[in-house]
Amino acid sequence: MRILISHSTYPSQFRRLAPALVAAGHEVVFLHQGREWHAPDPQGVKLVGYAAARSKDPEHCHPYLRRLETAVCQGQAAYRAARTLDHEGFQPDVILSHAGFGAGLYLGDAFPQAKRISLFEWYYNAFGSDVDFLQKGVVEADRQLRLRTWNAQLLLELADCDAAVVPTNWQRQQFPEALRSQLTLIHEGVDVERLVALRIHKPAPPPWLPQGNGVEVVSYVSRGFEAYRGFPQAMEALALLQQQRPMAHVCIAGNDSVCYGQERSDGRSWGQWAKDCCGLDPARTHWLGALGTEDYHGLLAYSQAHLYLTIPFVLSWSLLEAMAAGCAITASATAPVEELISTEREGLLADFWDPKAIASQLNRLLGDSALAEALGERAQAKVAPYSAAAGLEGWAALMATLQ
Repeated sequence: MRILISHSTYPSQFRRLAPALVAAGHEVVFLHQGREWHAPDPQGVKLVGYAAARSKDPEHCHPYLRRLETAVCQGQAAYRAARTLDHEGFQPDVILSHAGFGAGLYLGDAFPQAKRISLFEWYYNAFGSDVDFLQKGVVEADRQLRLRTWNAQLLLELADCDAAVVPTNWQRQQFPEALRSQLTLIHEGVDVERLVALRIHKPAPPPWLPQGNGVEVVSYVSRGFEAYRGFPQAMEALALLQQQRPMAHVCIAGNDSVCYGQERSDGRSWGQWAKDCCGLDPARTHWLGALGTEDYHGLLAYSQAHLYLTIPFVLSWSLLEAMAAGCAITASATAPVEELISTEREGLLADFWDPKAIASQLNRLLGDSALAEALGERAQAKVAPYSAAAGLEGWAALMATLQ
């Protein structure tokens, strides 16, 4: 088959699927606006870039509609790139697109004969998920209306696709009940087999890894440092843990930037705030920045306690990867986490808002190696269905139903 993939950023959720489709004998073209810094080689995938002809116009656009306008501009650019492909003789049998940013908004118009599958990550709600959680239940009326309007481009894509995919049941539950039956669960998966092997055949310790007699390695991983991933609560908890355990070294991986939500109002980054205000021991706090795959796996292999926090939002790949690596995990008792971890079984959960409780759970893991090992083993068993191989099988099965 000829398959067209469209995402604002290459390769994102299609990192494994695109080359797997090529390996299966399909012709694959990937439309994209940007490219991840750690994007792999295309491996036979043809990359076609596009750029919006103009940016959004905040002066002449209603505030509720700015996100839709941005999606329309990106969708128009992707459509034009698709029409160029058509003129060159490429007509896809199947279109896979990521819904929300506009990359797939008009591809059905470019290729009306193609079957369309859209990947949906989020449906915006004022209550019952991220916004009211951070606002402690108070969401002003203007924000409620704006959030509901943000779903416009999602609903446009959902109405125009032949199949719709969501990664987790929690994400499916964000959609109106009448729409949930249209959504197929397929998680893109993580490299479970490789991650499981880290505990069996440990790689050489990375040169930056703290070492020494009695050193306890605690890991925290987040693409960005932000409130959505509990960064302030995590840093306060880790500072408390260092006070309780003088050999605890904290390894923090990620960029000091905000991927979701808002920046701090005082102009400081969250990372700078943590260094200034949290009481972390500079000698036992290691800011690693964004890690490549080998260094990241090295951190997971030697972690003795791993911390993951999130508000009720999209679950991070990093939690699945830490589970697959057999890490002993302390995590937030929030809905997306609880889909995978039951406290005292696959990890130890704590109140997202309570740094003392979070530090106490981490302390338990470091003080009880038998508990940590048992939790890590059960976490590995629980995450097995989230393997990349299972994800590829799910996509293949879905595409087969459309032929």
